[in-house]
Amino acid sequence: MQRNHHENVVSNLDIGVRFYESIVKNNGYVPFHWHSSIEIVCVMAGELIFSFNGQRHRISANQFMIISSGVIHDVTNTPNHAFVLQIPLDFIERYYSDPQNLNFVLDTSNQADYQKIVALFVQLNQSIHQQSPGYSFDCGIIVLSIIKNLILHFTNPNKLLTGNTSAFKEIIVYINEHQTEPLTVTQLARQFGYNSSYLSRLFKQQTGITLIHYIYEVRLSGLYNDLVNTSDSIQTLFLKHGLTNERTSRTMFRQMYGQNPHEIRMKQ
Repeated sequence: MQRNHHENVVSNLDIGVRFYESIVKNNGYVPFHWHSSIEIVCVMAGELIFSFNGQRHRISANQFMIISSGVIHDVTNTPNHAFVLQIPLDFIERYYSDPQNLNFVLDTSNQADYQKIVALFVQLNQSIHQQSPGYSFDCGIIVLSIIKNLILHFTNPNKLLTGNTSAFKEIIVYINEHQTEPLTVTQLARQFGYNSSYLSRLFKQQTGITLIHYIYEVRLSGLYNDLVNTSDSIQTLFLKHGLTNERTSRTMFRQMYGQNPHEIRMKQ
């Protein structure tokens, strides 16, 4: 299960950004979390579904998604091949003031500029693998071109980004870290000083799914990780992760991972 709710970017390129190629062979789910960077994910094959700001965004081959710094999001995936670029805000500040306020809007009707960014991702990956003389300069040029095109063509300058509140992030962290314990809307509302109905509406508004649905997703994510990393019986793992409604849990598990728990265990 994802426990780095707030992920600080550690650069792996000399120019000060993080870039990597991701090849995932199974369906998967990463619970809600956020980054201290702007993250761009470009899909080469397969499909990813990002949920943030109350909406779900589905991207597939030759498409990309931008997640602004500090924005809570989760990711559901099929088997996929993607490139991930994480750019710290202080890198962008050298060229654009207040990057934390950038409000990205992906207009897929702008196909020329959209596909230009996809092509730049492919170039960046090739440059890193080939490592020709002076490739760091090439990487820097490509990353700056990506940032420039995103800011010029895929932002709304008239509307500043409004991030998730720290109080809401505390609720996310608590659920992620206590998913094996009994959790109810009433208990969470009382603990964080909300009315139950208001918390339910707030969570749905911020994430696009209900609070109960998210608790199930986090528990099923923990179940999946234990299925592939332990030899404990499936029944034991259901109880461990608080999945007392086995019928609902099995249905949602198959929706998330494309197989039932027994099939996942047999593959291991």
